[in-house]
Amino acid sequence: MFFSNPPFQLSKLLTWALLFFLIGFSANWVHRYFEQVNVRNYVMSSDMEGYYQYLPYFFIKDKQEIKHMRWAKPYENGNKLNVFTCGVAIMQAPFFFIAHGISKYFRLQSDGYAFVYFIFVFLATLFYVTIGLAFLYKALLHFFEERYALLTAALVFFCTNLFYYTIIMPGMSHAYSFSLVTIFVYLVPVFYDNVSAKNALKLAFPFALAVLIRPTTLVIGLYFLLYRIHSWHSLRERMKLLFQKWYLVFIMAFASLLVFLPQMFYWHFVTGKYFIYSYQNEGFTNILSPHISTVLIGARNGLFLYTPIMFLAVCSMFYLVYKKKLSALGILLVMIIIVYLDGSWWRPTFSGAAGYRALIEFYPLLAIPLAFLIQTVLKGQHKGLKIGLKIGLVFFVVYNVLFAYKYSHYLWWNTDWQWSHFLRLVQF
Repeated sequence: MFFSNPPFQLSKLLTWALLFFLIGFSANWVHRYFEQVNVRNYVMSSDMEGYYQYLPYFFIKDKQEIKHMRWAKPYENGNKLNVFTCGVAIMQAPFFFIAHGISKYFRLQSDGYAFVYFIFVFLATLFYVTIGLAFLYKALLHFFEERYALLTAALVFFCTNLFYYTIIMPGMSHAYSFSLVTIFVYLVPVFYDNVSAKNALKLAFPFALAVLIRPTTLVIGLYFLLYRIHSWHSLRERMKLLFQKWYLVFIMAFASLLVFLPQMFYWHFVTGKYFIYSYQNEGFTNILSPHISTVLIGARNGLFLYTPIMFLAVCSMFYLVYKKKLSALGILLVMIIIVYLDGSWWRPTFSGAAGYRALIEFYPLLAIPLAFLIQTVLKGQHKGLKIGLKIGLVFFVVYNVLFAYKYSHYLWWNTDWQWSHFLRLVQF
């Protein structure tokens, strides 16, 4: 459908992408102008520096300083090990080099930590989210009409904390993971429509890079395995296909290894080991007693409380599982596992998070049942449902944008949670 008239469709998609990019840039300017934020703090402090710092340490600083990065944890051999992997830095690299070139040309501060570098980190995030939303729109076109695919893609941004982690705190990893997973979700049907080495490679790179950024994203691979699977018979046929095409699986595994090589070399340089658990004393300490309610309805960052549109998506997902449609079983299993893993993490609220940030990269999957709900209701004959849904969607947008602009991660991190904090965030 998307390629039925390439010049028209591509130009229209490009128009929407440019419009979104302009809106995102304007929204960020509004935040910086009225809040008078320290630009470094909103793109490159705390965890955000952990993701970014590979670039100045590898390309500007002395080689030995790599063993003593500023935002890193002490390691047993006396070096300091970066907790975070280099996936985000790989994606930021083109923008970093542009910023560095500008700094050199105009004789500005060129140590990787000046204003121009911070601006280009934001531009990188906005660029990748724009790409992600474009691919989400294309992915939804596999199943839904154009207007509903476009509407759903827009809602995934404006009604969720993806907005916050793009506009307000763009240095975190979630926007990058979202973009990569969206590309992966788009390419899964492409692969099964034409099983080939070319499409296997296309799938492997965004998947591997997403896993490199956030290892728990590995569970998204279940969607690849269970796409269009609704019975034991179809599952057996899928396994048979993958065994017959074992060389494609090998190609995907090899391509994924290539993506991980830079990280492995860094680990070896600092620790002497090619594989290391960089979080060290942090882990899944609640694996036997996961805090599922904290993830979904927890007063502090719970998914349904802070991103209520996803409650509609989950309800629609269960309906689709019952009806055996749209690979909903695969989506359900992915969500069950990731919610379990997030609830098992040593800090299941993920601390100073704007909503449940650890689930942002899984929104592309939930967008499918959400689009089904929106298209079914808006194309239906029940006027009451139509009006109710439209009012609800407007509310979700206003609620989310208010939340993003009033949220304070310092308040969330440094104080005990209180309902007065939440009410402050949603007041005009």
